[in-house]
Amino acid sequence: MAQGIRIGIIGAGWPGTKHAEGYRAAGGFHVAAVADLIPARRKALIGQCPGAAEYADAQAVVDDKSIEAVSLCLPNHLHAPVALAALKAGKHVICETPPAMGAGESKKLAAAAAKAGKVLLYAAQRRFGGAEQAAVQALAKGYAGDAYHARASWMRTRGVPSGTGGWFTDKSKSGGGTVADLGVQMLDLAWALLGQPRPASVYAVLHKRFAAESVPDRKYDVEDAGFVLVRFEGGKSLELAAAWAINQPPRQQGTACRVHGDKGAVEVYTPAGPLLYRNFGPKGEAKETPLKLPKVALYPAMMRHFRQCIQGAAKPSPGPAEGQILMQILDAVYKSAESGKSVDVKAERSSGADSGPLSPVLGGEG
Repeated sequence: MAQGIRIGIIGAGWPGTKHAEGYRAAGGFHVAAVADLIPARRKALIGQCPGAAEYADAQAVVDDKSIEAVSLCLPNHLHAPVALAALKAGKHVICETPPAMGAGESKKLAAAAAKAGKVLLYAAQRRFGGAEQAAVQALAKGYAGDAYHARASWMRTRGVPSGTGGWFTDKSKSGGGTVADLGVQMLDLAWALLGQPRPASVYAVLHKRFAAESVPDRKYDVEDAGFVLVRFEGGKSLELAAAWAINQPPRQQGTACRVHGDKGAVEVYTPAGPLLYRNFGPKGEAKETPLKLPKVALYPAMMRHFRQCIQGAAKPSPGPAEGQILMQILDAVYKSAESGKSVDVKAERSSGADSGPLSPVLGGEG
């Protein structure tokens, strides 16, 4: 019999498939169950997970006492209810982002994880990329001095989600559009690069310009582009931009992330990999240093971290407290966009865990 932590994957779409690949690469896991409403989709994933039980719904996995931990790869409105049920059933949980549909739900998740004494890890994939891990380590070691401002963006020229169910563009099921989808990943990354300062206020402008290019007769009541300024305690700040669709120069398609410190700067995404800039001269010239990439990255790194958390060797990052703060920022984004004014963020300490810098284990050898 295969050895390792027995995992149930709930949701067999693209994220569920990537979770399964990550578990296999990380080692120490056995995917023992797969659940999805669509038979063909769950059978395709089961084909990659020999011996996995096949379930049609999430509750069956939650009720399976042999399952020790679950991957939640479901539409956003199902994150909190299924995660709560799994935690109450005594299972560790890794959940896709955004953490929930609002800060209130994320607070309940943090409390449930603390009460159950189980791991709750949010699958913020951008934290686990090789370039991202290298940037986090360089900034944590002070190579750029005090990091005080970040600019992060994920801009698709055309890429409004059109997958099964149409829930991405339905606010009642998604909680928001591109900011809740692409933006939250870049928000989490840039926040981690800045050292996870506590948010103070948010100002946001959202646009809905490409509804006509969505699937006909599909509900479309969310933003397809968003621009956000977050002010943190201690004078730090963040510019965030996200778009499913926007008219832009072709070279701006994709992701960008730059962090500015008082002694240098880090650019995460370049053709040469992550770069550190220091020793700036009077004309802006600087020494350019490539950053060393870790040996383990992306989903294998994420699942390795999940395993270490379950084993008590690391604290989940981003975990319950970080998820709660991310949702407080997202809530403020939508309140600001609606009111046209800056919104104060009163970030509370979560009962689930302390919110601190990104765990050094993410850049380790495992």
